[in-house]
Amino acid sequence: MTTIALGARGFMANGWIRWLVLALLVGVLGLGVKAIWFDQNRYLVPVGVVPEGSNLALEKWRSVPANLGVLGAKYLSAAAQPRGFALATMFPGQLVARSAVGSAAPGSLARVVVTNKTQLGSGIHPAATVAIWASQRLAMNQFDAPKRLVARATVSRVIKSSPMFGGQNQQVEVLIDPLQTPAVLSAMASDSAIFLVAQQ
Repeated sequence: MTTIALGARGFMANGWIRWLVLALLVGVLGLGVKAIWFDQNRYLVPVGVVPEGSNLALEKWRSVPANLGVLGAKYLSAAAQPRGFALATMFPGQLVARSAVGSAAPGSLARVVVTNKTQLGSGIHPAATVAIWASQRLAMNQFDAPKRLVARATVSRVIKSSPMFGGQNQQVEVLIDPLQTPAVLSAMASDSAIFLVAQQ
């Protein structure tokens, strides 16, 4: 009889421990669900590439949930439409740090729309780094050897050409150093052929 009684007490003790472990697991699971579903805030991420210098109010955004805790204050919240200008290139689906947003466009960049002489390659897209080359027009519709005008520029946007004209030329807005702007504008004014070369 003594052996049976001890076995019963052992069974009851083991059952109590099982219930305690189960209660702890339920509590931890509840806290996890709360953290995932109820403590999340929503943040803005760009739909497409946002080049440096872009007006954020003109870009497309979507909101995503994330539980960042105290770090959430460092990123753009979905509570309001973003304002200001991009101080760095922003990429689709990535959270945007508030430090990458300025109240004014970067003063070290100038926006110039150029017409590429040939059809654009796959490497020419928003946020791409390109070099700008120009070939001066000569007599008899001939062109001089190409010369590099800008070693490094950033593509802000690609302006789709109208299919009714059927040409290969395509306009591209680029961000360049203001000191290099006169050379680019001069080449355009002289009807030189402009080429954008993507950099790796």
